[in-house]
Amino acid sequence: MEFPVRAWAGVLVAAALAACGGDSGARGGTIIVGMRSDFGGFNPITSSSTYDQALNNHALFTPLISYDEDLHPQPFLAESWELLGDTGIVFRLRQDVRWHDGQPVTAHDVLFTFEVAKNPESASLVGSSFLAEVESARVLDDHTIAFSFVRPHAQAIENFYWAPAPRHLLQDVAPAELRNAPFNRQPVGSGPFRFGSWRANEQLVLERNPDFPEALGGPAAADRVVFRIIPESSTMLTELFTGSIDVDIPVTPEQVRQIESNGETELFSFPGRSFHYIGWNNARPPFDDARVRRAMTMAINRQEVIDALLYGQGQLATGPIPPWHPLDPGVDPLPFDPDAAGRLLEEAGWTPGPDGIRRNAQGQPLSFTMMSSDDALRRAVVEVVQNQLRRVGADVQVRVTEFQTMLQNHRNRDFDAVFTNWSLDNFNMASAPMSLFHTSQAEIEQSPNRSSVRIPQLDAAMERAMLSPSESDQQAAWAEFTRVLQEEQPFTFMFWLNELAAARNWVDGIRMDPRGDLLTIGEWTVNR
Repeated sequence: MEFPVRAWAGVLVAAALAACGGDSGARGGTIIVGMRSDFGGFNPITSSSTYDQALNNHALFTPLISYDEDLHPQPFLAESWELLGDTGIVFRLRQDVRWHDGQPVTAHDVLFTFEVAKNPESASLVGSSFLAEVESARVLDDHTIAFSFVRPHAQAIENFYWAPAPRHLLQDVAPAELRNAPFNRQPVGSGPFRFGSWRANEQLVLERNPDFPEALGGPAAADRVVFRIIPESSTMLTELFTGSIDVDIPVTPEQVRQIESNGETELFSFPGRSFHYIGWNNARPPFDDARVRRAMTMAINRQEVIDALLYGQGQLATGPIPPWHPLDPGVDPLPFDPDAAGRLLEEAGWTPGPDGIRRNAQGQPLSFTMMSSDDALRRAVVEVVQNQLRRVGADVQVRVTEFQTMLQNHRNRDFDAVFTNWSLDNFNMASAPMSLFHTSQAEIEQSPNRSSVRIPQLDAAMERAMLSPSESDQQAAWAEFTRVLQEEQPFTFMFWLNELAAARNWVDGIRMDPRGDLLTIGEWTVNR
């Protein structure tokens, strides 16, 4: 899942929004959150960016399961479950959760969401990342639903970290049209906040849902949360320091020292679930040649990028398994070696021209465009990469756009190279990489396999890891998977970046960890 923003509901006085960071008092009031870019839409079936999904799971909707701080699955909308050996699972749903229009949330909503997400026309991340090994579902009664697995596989419960969408509001929308449904910009959810209003590229407002069950945390502590879209990180930090906003998400690494030295703000830094990478379009020359992709990686001084631009808030990546995860294979990253990169390019038929840019036998230059969003850090990274690749004879044109524009081009596979990130949404290493790298996903339009990766050895390693009940066998399979990635380099894995956020000291109830920075949004209060 990729990176943009968040927001929500209500009747607001414009002067209060502009001038104050929240109402007085330990409960109630308004919390103002600064975000870098706008959201894409709120639909549990089709949302695919990190912050859209975070709002879905922690504010607007009610996932079947949640996670405790040790990342163990816990009941949520599903108050209990029973594994049917290794062939399926039965969930018993709570009976006190309602959609924000008053209709009850039932097993029929869960079945509807499952069936639409599994339909390839919906291009659903839930379908590709979470449900690849879930074959079918059937409603047993209004609050009980059974799922059957394709085959026994690892981490089966983690497949269900997703929220149902309201069948009664979306059942008439064709799966192929779901991504553009009006519902996505005026969602009716079931979570602790209700949708209030949304002005594109300006602000999103969420309001407390007074009917959210006490057993799930109860109504949100704040009356409303306002997400203001402030693209410039320096402007955002100034607004935080002056108290015009209460929370700043995300903070850029170079701002860490300023925040830590300010006696009125608190920094939140925690291990991230997002890795940043350069995705090469494996279906488009010259990146249909693994030697070129590997050369690109070895020509980029990734440690220099981390040292110069991350200020110690990140570490090298070798693949999609976090370094803090028990399945991390511990494979060393490819070295920075521009001489070896040059030899690989020579072997692939790219020789230096008189201007220093390499050309193939047909005289075509090694020239391509690298996309990035307009986030300041990403823009700085691609400029460094551009200069480093120029030294080995690659002519890189940088194209920087607003995040949602970049994301749409990426989804449509209309790119040469892209610098972006991906987040492990369900903590499930048995399925998450499948959506990015499995050949089957390369055949589905707008699937997460946006680089058109078709590498049989990767497929085999992922399938072994997914199907093995033994953690040691899984570790061996993921180590093999990572070694194949090292050889093939469908991506250049750049770094794992710590998640960074900041808040005024008067905001209470904030906790952040790998589960996300919006984890406790329902508990946030202002107390000046």
